[in-house]
Amino acid sequence: MSMVIAGTASGLLMASIFICAGSLMLFVIVKDPSPGFALLFERLPPGTIVLSVVAMAYPVWGIIGAAMGLLYKISIEQAPGSGIGSPNLVFTLGVVVVSVMMSAPFVVLLWRVVAGVLTIAVSFIALFGWFLPYFSR
Repeated sequence: MSMVIAGTASGLLMASIFICAGSLMLFVIVKDPSPGFALLFERLPPGTIVLSVVAMAYPVWGIIGAAMGLLYKISIEQAPGSGIGSPNLVFTLGVVVVSVMMSAPFVVLLWRVVAGVLTIAVSFIALFGWFLPYFSR
């Protein structure tokens, strides 16, 4: 149970980072929007987008964190062994691989705000790949 709680706490911290980076990314996109984003902003004001992201981020990232805590618990039982500064090498490598695969399309699509996408991806790797295993001890 402590791993689920640690995962949820990590998820809530990730939500804070996601909201901050996402708001800054949206600010850059709103200043000079592409035609697709300009059409979106005509229908939906940026303030509404930010408010929606804030309302949804904490529950969603909390659930993701709890799931990561459960995955960590399973990985400890099935593939124990430390490495690269983590108590469980298999779990950390899985987090790194999934994060790279999930963020690669966003890096290509949102090339103007690549720093924000990379901030979110590196934070995900750091929080769930390294912080969660040590925090759940």
